[in-house]
This record gives sequence, C-alpha cells and structure tokens, in this order.
Amino acid sequence: MLQDLRDNLNGVAKGVLIAIIIIPFALFGVDALFLSGSSTEEAANVNGETITELRLQQAVENQKQQILSRYKDIDPALLTAEQLRAPVIQQLIRKKVVEQAALDNGMGVSSRTIYDLLMDVKEFKTDGKFDADRYEFALRQMGFTPTSYKKLLSSELLFNQFLQGVAVTGFTTEQELTLLAGVTEQTRDFYYLTLPVSPLLDSVEISEEDIKEYYARNSEQFMTEEQLVIEYIELQPSDLLGEVSVDEGMVEELYQAEIASAASKKSRHVAHILLEKQNDDSHLNKIAMIQEKLQNGADFAAVAKEYSEDYGTAEQGGDLGFTQAGDLPDELELALDKLSVGELSGIVDSNVGIHILKFIAETEADVPSRETLEPLIRSQLELQLAKELLPERIETLNDLSYNATSLQETADETALDLKTSEPFGRTGGNGVGSNSLVVNAAFSDAVLAEGYASEVLELSDDHVLVLAVRERISPRLKALEEVTPQIKSVLIQQQATEKLLARGAELQQRIIAGEIIEDVAKTHNLEWQVSLDTKRVGGNLDEKIRQHAFSMSVPREAPVVGNLLLANGDYVLISLVKAKPGDYSALGISQKRALAASVANAAASQDYQAYEELLVQNADVASRY
Repeated sequence: MLQDLRDNLNGVAKGVLIAIIIIPFALFGVDALFLSGSSTEEAANVNGETITELRLQQAVENQKQQILSRYKDIDPALLTAEQLRAPVIQQLIRKKVVEQAALDNGMGVSSRTIYDLLMDVKEFKTDGKFDADRYEFALRQMGFTPTSYKKLLSSELLFNQFLQGVAVTGFTTEQELTLLAGVTEQTRDFYYLTLPVSPLLDSVEISEEDIKEYYARNSEQFMTEEQLVIEYIELQPSDLLGEVSVDEGMVEELYQAEIASAASKKSRHVAHILLEKQNDDSHLNKIAMIQEKLQNGADFAAVAKEYSEDYGTAEQGGDLGFTQAGDLPDELELALDKLSVGELSGIVDSNVGIHILKFIAETEADVPSRETLEPLIRSQLELQLAKELLPERIETLNDLSYNATSLQETADETALDLKTSEPFGRTGGNGVGSNSLVVNAAFSDAVLAEGYASEVLELSDDHVLVLAVRERISPRLKALEEVTPQIKSVLIQQQATEKLLARGAELQQRIIAGEIIEDVAKTHNLEWQVSLDTKRVGGNLDEKIRQHAFSMSVPREAPVVGNLLLANGDYVLISLVKAKPGDYSALGISQKRALAASVANAAASQDYQAYEELLVQNADVASRY
C-alpha cells in the first residue's frame, strides 16, 4: 500500500526522471584513480560540440558498473576500458545528435526542474534534507563539478524527453492486430511419445579395444594445456591497515551520529481513511460526516472499510502497517508527528486526496550498544584511511615492478608478500588463475615470451595485482588410464544414442504410414501424452517440446510428424494434428490493449531508431575511436 500511495503522489514520470539522474557512485575506489583525462581534451566532435575525454571515461565507467550490476556472475576483468570505449563513444554521439535535435525542436529543461530533482536525491541528503557539502563531495568523487553535473542532467533529461515524445507516437491498426493475434495466439493440438535413453545406456557394453581405438583416434582431445605457475604481489586496503591511525575524536563523533540516527528510526503503526477530492467539494461533507461518526465512538476500522476510497487498504480497515520516517508523504508525516498513540488526526490534505489518520501503536528503535558499534566504526575508518593511501602505493608498486629484475625485490621494498599460484592454462584454473585478467596477462607476449613483470592489474575495486611467470609447463598426452572413464562414458552415450535414433526412426515411419501414435506407444509400452489447445507460452509442457511443435509446418489432411532429442538424451516423437489461428475478437480488453501497446511500442522504437540513424548520418562527426 505504501508504495502505491507514493506512486500516486509522485507519478511514474517523476520516478523515471529520478532514476535518470542517479548515476551510480561507482568511482569510489580504485577506478577513480584512472579518470585522469583532461576536462577539455576532445574525444569526439558532433556538429561543432565537443565530447570530452573525461566525459567518455566517466561514461565508460558508468557503463561498466551498470553491466556488473545487471549480470552478477560476469568477471569484472572481462570489461576493460578498451572494450567499452568504442561502443560508449557511439552512444554519446547518438545522444548528442538527439539532444541537438530536441533543442532545435523547441524542447528544453528548466533550471527549476534540475533544482527540484536534485533536492529529491537521497544520496545528497543528510537527515532527510539536502546537504550541499555531501552533494559537492559526491560530485568530486565522480569527477564532476556542480556545473558539469547539472549540464549532464540537463542533457540526459532532454534526451529522455525527446525519447518519450517519440514513444507516444506509435500506433497500429485493427487489421495488423488481427493478423498478429492469428500468429501469437495460435494454439496447436499434438500427441507425443518419449523413448527414454536410460534403458539403452545399461545395455551398452564397451570393450577395452573400443577404448584404445578411441584414444588413438582422438589423442588430441587428451592433451593437457600448456600451463604456467606465476608469482604475484597483491595490494588491497587490508594490506595497509598497519600504516593508518584512527582519530579517536572522529570515532566518537561517528558513534554519536549513528546512535542518534538509530534512535530516530522508530516504527509507527498507522491507518487512514482516504477520500478523493471532487470538483463540487462533496468530499468535504462526506469527511465531516466521517469525523462525526468517529467522534461518537465508531470503530475506525469499520468506518474505513465502509467509506475509504483507498481500495487497497479499505478491506483491512485502512491499515498502512508499520512505517518509519520518510515512508509516507510529507503532509502525512507532519500530521503524525503531532499525534500520540491512539489519537486521530484532523483532515490532512495531500496530492492524493484528504485523509484522516489513526496513530495505532509505536515501537522503539533498536539502538546498538557501544561494544557492538564502536569496533565497526573504527574498522570502517581504518579501511577508509587505508583506501586513501592506496593510490600512492599503487603508483609505487607500478614503478618498482617495472624497474625491478625480479618481483622478490619489489616484495621486499614494499613489505608485501610474494605469492605463488597453482598451475593454470589459457582456459584458467583455481585461485588467482580463475581470473581472466590474470590469465591474459600471464600468457601475454611481454610476460611469457619476454619475461617482464605485468603491468599493475586492477582485479576489482580496491584490489590490484602484479605478476611474473615462475614456471612454464609444456603440454603432454594424458595416460590412457587417466582418461578411460571419460572415454567409456562418451562411447556408451554415443552407442545408446545411435540405437535410440534407429528405433525412433522406425516408429516415426510407422506413424507417417498411418498408424495412430497412441497405438504405436501402447504396442511398445511407451509413455505417450496429448497436448490440446497448446499456446506458444505458458503451461507445464517441456519448453523444447513446445518450441519444436510450433516450428513444425501446419498439418493439412494428415498429421505432421517430427522428432527431437531432449537435453537428457531422451527421444521424442511428435504428431501434430491441428493448428488453430488465434482470434483477435476473442481476446479480453486487457489482452487487446497489451497487444496494441506492444505493436505500437515496437513501431515507435523502429521510428525512433530510423530517425536517430538519420540524425547521425547527417551530422558532422569526428571521433578518435
């Protein structure tokens, strides 16, 4: 309910705009060290306007963080600046030509809009209020000045404004929707039987001669990779903790701030009655009547259930649940602040309508003890101080490793440990060898062939590494006894699949010749099933079977027969007997609207892409990438 209430108050558009301006604070850490480009050095020029090298670096880092946020399992080492720079500069060029077109068409973003949005960004607030110092600090960490950041916001908002303007222009005709529904809403009737592979696996016998023959014929499959053992030096903030000293006054200050913040987070159990505002002011008479009922002792929950126009909570007696400061709109928060537990508010006016609030209960905040909190604060401060030392130490590590004759010298001078990896190949290995950035550096010409130490590698935020090759292990042919189980498994699967395919082909021919699939299945004691009115999506049917059934040609007079192998090795025969086109007229209103919106959005997207491409083609663009 709370989210619904906030959505009603703020609107979808505002939420979209706020999302645009929250650039991830990804440059806190090692990444920020490498944003060293000049603020004026030109990366590209679009119709006389410059895209700076620094703006490109910021956009590359932002893109990297967005990808890592979306795809949690991706290796950060795979996302290098070199890989991202070319596509990102193209994105910036396209945004720039669209922004220019928007301005040419009379669009714009007011300073007031920028101001209002900045005031709403929680990352720029302290205790719920805009904090100018926090704002400027955050911008510096991201490589922006207030002026350059506002310029970026204006550009992003203008781009979005133009994009949204195009998005609403898409349309479709009923004829298009009828044709599309005929395909998307098509249903199919089919029978299918399954030939399991497992019984055949048990019946296959593999001889020693078969294994030896396969080993001799496929010896290249059983060669080990060339492997390396590397020595390396890691540097992380934790390695520098012994060099920092925490100011006790700062510990105490942060402790008191945390205690005050925790103490303020009381939870309040709140209910409300909501009436929407009417042009004839009839809502005022209705709210007065409700107030009179409540003053005369009527049960709040019963009154809310009968009269509240917040249909999401009315059935629950207007219950909004437990809230904390900031969960509700400001008007409601201010009204609650004046109430004691058990009290009712007067009429509270908001953008949604008018409310009567009931303060049901309050729970005290859970304030952590000094014994719990102080060590955490101290460790956080120590880690932050260590991070501040990191840029200088990275530079030192880079210089020493570049000039040293061995990494042991570097380790000695930096008082860092020289570590040794397990063997790993070009496809990676265990431990540090599982990092693709490490693998690529170790097998590079400079490191492997010429014997140099690598450059300082950024493995992740606040974690760098430099390496050199200690040992090179040549490929070898694995002994037959090492790979016998692997070969045996392959041969069993191969022979079982061959038998299965032969049996399946025989049954398929019988069905094509006119036998009914149910009869064929029963004759061989096989599992068979029927799937009627099957749709393209939904249901519990195996997705591979569904996809294959919808890939088969539409049956005319006789069923169409097809086959496929499932991922588990089982063989499936499909007899498609009927395909029924979807009926647009039979769709519900919501389905029709969804289909129309999908087609319209696709059309609008195509129009926008075509227009954007035309703008780019006609633009005077010069780029270094």
